[in-house]
Parts: sequence; C-alpha cells; structure tokens
Amino acid sequence: MTKQKFLILCITVCTIVNIVKAQSYSIQSLEGKSVKINLNEKASDKSRYVAKISCLTDSVFLVDYNGTKKVRILNKRFLEITYDTRGGSGYQARNTAILSIENDKINVAMLANSFSKALGGDIDGSFYTAKFNITGDNKSNFRLETHIYDRNNSVSYPQKNKVTTAFVILGFDAVQNIFYSANKNITETFSIDDPKTQQSSKQLVKGVLPVIMLLRNSYYYLNGDWYHRGHDNNLFKDYYK
Repeated sequence: MTKQKFLILCITVCTIVNIVKAQSYSIQSLEGKSVKINLNEKASDKSRYVAKISCLTDSVFLVDYNGTKKVRILNKRFLEITYDTRGGSGYQARNTAILSIENDKINVAMLANSFSKALGGDIDGSFYTAKFNITGDNKSNFRLETHIYDRNNSVSYPQKNKVTTAFVILGFDAVQNIFYSANKNITETFSIDDPKTQQSSKQLVKGVLPVIMLLRNSYYYLNGDWYHRGHDNNLFKDYYK
C-alpha cells in the first residue's frame, strides 16, 4: 500500500468513527418549533472525555464524558442524556443532563449525578441512583419527578449503614428555564471550579440562588450555570459553554 493510499484510508476511518459518535435528536423548542440537537461524543482531538452538544450556532460541552448510557426525549421539549463519567479507582459514576431549547439557545435545565457505586475498601456496596421524569405541557406546569435510592454501607461504621428512598418533585423556573427545589439565601465563600480553563478561584457568593437538593447531592445555580457542591465548600461544574 502506498503512503497516499494509507493516508486516505486513515482519513476515511476517522470520518466513519466521528459519524458513528455524532447523533442527532429532534425535539420541540420551548416556543414550539421543531429543532435538532446534535450530540458528538468526541468533541476534541485533545481529549476524548469532552462531548459537544450543539443546536444551530449554540454549543455546550460536557466534561468527564466517558460514553453515552442512554438518551431520551421527555415531553417532546426536553432531551435527557445519561452518560458515564470518569469515576476513578474503585468508584463508578454517571451523570444526567436535561436540556431544552429557547430562542435557538441551549438551556441546561438540570445536570446531576444519577448513579454512583463504591467498590472495595471500607464503603464496599454503597450505592446511589436517581431516575427522572417530566410532567406538564408548558412552562407554567412543568415538573421534574425524581425517584432516589441511596444505600450507605460501611465496614468500619456499620451503625451508620442505612437505605433511604425519596420521591422529590422539582418545579420549573419559566424565566431561567431550569428545574429547581427551592430558592435559598446564601452568604458563603466557595472554591469555584472552571472546567473550561481548568482553574479554580475562591469567591464570595451572596444572594438568593435556585438550588436542587437530591439527598446526598446538592446543586447551586450561579451566574447562569449549575454547580455541584462538593466537600470543603467546593463548587464543581460539569460543563462549559
């Protein structure tokens, strides 16, 4: 095989792989128009752990993306993407993003951890899962129903072992196009992560913020983005625009 033919073959294979990884889904925008959302699992040659979500000229990038688990269209107007993340040694994790479109812009209505499992060590068998469903037919009555199962299992502290189930209903903010549990008055300093620059900085957060509370996990809506609250007052964002 000549060098030129080999190069053409490589380009062809790469093109086929990218086509397979790119999927298109048709939903209705919040105004009722038919739109397409494209999911490309390989958004960059630099990192295979970034997926690109695009609609017309707008894009959102999901980080720590380690493969699509499931995609669903909910109530015609929302796209739910459940995907594996880089969990680390002895730990498996999965996120779910729920997206909508308004004025040709992608709204991240919710992004939350929907599955985690600890394997080995002191917390072998600890398990968490959240499943989502949307009811309602317009902005005034959309609701996000969440079924949660949370099992804690510790060898060292068996007295803390328990199983908790919960059914949580999130309302819909018709202005910001997000699902949320409540509005919370917060005055606190956080170390805030920026996945786009891969930098973090300490910031004082003061004001009333929409929050999502899903048992062990909590999320803050800050400056137009969802952040997952971690330990030691850290706020982590799982996407960037």
